[in-house]
Amino acid sequence: MICYNCGNDITTQGTNCPFCGSPLSADAGNRPNYNQAQYDNMQQQYNQNQYNQNQYNQNQYNQYGYQQPQSQPMDPKSSAIICYITLIGFIIACICADKNHPFVKSHLNNAAALVISGFISSAACVIPIIGWIFAFVASIFLFVCWLMGLIAAINGEVRELPIIGSIKVFN
Repeated sequence: MICYNCGNDITTQGTNCPFCGSPLSADAGNRPNYNQAQYDNMQQQYNQNQYNQNQYNQNQYNQYGYQQPQSQPMDPKSSAIICYITLIGFIIACICADKNHPFVKSHLNNAAALVISGFISSAACVIPIIGWIFAFVASIFLFVCWLMGLIAAINGEVRELPIIGSIKVFN
């Protein structure tokens, strides 16, 4: 049973609420409406808890000396992972991610190096035999680099890719 005066759940039998003392019988004027002051107090506590949770989430980024802007929908780890998943994922990460965060910047640079190197190795296919061999070897190398970058992003590590990691698109 719920006391309609204070809103507490009452598990014991009795004529009065053990919390606020109001009568529990319908004859005593127990109307189905809650105490507005207590409802407002509960709503204020809920809003304060939500505010504290948001503050906690923002303070997690402060361990790197960085405060995430309110308008950023993607956290750094998600954007770092997304930038390795297809060209469309790279474009989405370039648009939505915070390019000033060092973790994101490192992985965006690695993904950009992979994209640029992929286009160059694809263009080498125009040259018969030697270009084909180069493109085949380059595609295996780029796949290994892509896998290394994706695993580093998933683990939350900043790692420069071999050979092509020195390409810096995002400064």
